Amino acid sequence: MKTGLTLKEKLRDLREEKNLTLSDVADRTGIPKSTLQRLEYDSDDLNMPETRVGYQDIITLVKFYDVSADYLLGFTENRRHSNVRIDKLHLSDEAIEVLINSKLNNRLISEFLSHEDFPKLLRAMEVYIDKKILPQMNVINSLYKATENTIRENFEVDETDEIMEFIQQSVIDEDEYLRYRISERFNAVMKSLFDKHKKDPLSAEQTEAVNEIKEQLNLYTETRTKTESEARARAVLLSKQIGLNTKDLTDEEFQALIKALEKSEKYRRVTRRGGKRR
Repeated sequence: MKTGLTLKEKLRDLREEKNLTLSDVADRTGIPKSTLQRLEYDSDDLNMPETRVGYQDIITLVKFYDVSADYLLGFTENRRHSNVRIDKLHLSDEAIEVLINSKLNNRLISEFLSHEDFPKLLRAMEVYIDKKILPQMNVINSLYKATENTIRENFEVDETDEIMEFIQQSVIDEDEYLRYRISERFNAVMKSLFDKHKKDPLSAEQTEAVNEIKEQLNLYTETRTKTESEARARAVLLSKQIGLNTKDLTDEEFQALIKALEKSEKYRRVTRRGGKRR
C-alpha cells in the first residue's frame, strides 16, 4: 500500500466513490472526456503537454468532488480539513511526535482510524484495559465455581459427567476472552482494508523488482535454449547479478569462470534446483 496518492489516483478514487464513469463526470462538469482521461491515466505533471489543462478545469473538479485544491494538487493529503489546531485532536505530545517524525504510513493509519468498525475495536480495547466488566465476569465465574463445589460436596460425580463438564466450561478466563474479542475486531478491520487494496497497482519499486526478475528469467531461459548448457546459463545469470558482461569473455575465460562459480554454494544450490548440469 502506498503512503500517498498521485493526482490521477485521487481523481479515480473520487470518481469511483461516486460510482461515476468518465462520461458521467464530463456531462456534469462540462469538462471534455478526453481531458478527464488524460488527467486520470497520463502524467501527474499538469505542465506536461499531454496532460495540460486549464485552471478552470481544476477549480471545477475541486467543486464537483467537494475537496480542497491543495488536496487535489498534492500539497496535502486532507480532502477538506486544513490548518486544524492540534489541540482539537486531543493527542499527547508523544503521539504527535510519532506522527510527525516517524516514517509511518500515515495513509494506512488514517484508513484504520476512519474504518467503520474501528469504534468497536476501540471499545473492546477500553473494556479490556479499563477492566470495565471484570467485576461482573468474576461474579458469574464465582457462581459457577460455587455450584460445582456444592455438587461435589453432596453427590458422587463422575469426571466425565456432562453437566459438570458444562459448568466447568462455563467459567470464563477474563483475560483470554477479552483479548479474543480485541483480536476478532482487529482482524475484521485488517481483512476489510486488505480487500479494499487488493487490486492496487504495484509501487514503482515493486514493479522494478518484478521486471528485474522477469529479465533475469528470460536471460537464463534464452541462454540455456541457445547453448543447451545448464552451467553456462547459470554462469551468465550470476555474472549479470554482479555486473559482469560474459560477452566480453573469451571461451577460455568463460570456462574458468564456471569453474570458479562451481566453488560457490549459491551456484551449486541454484543448479541443484534447476536440474542436472550439462
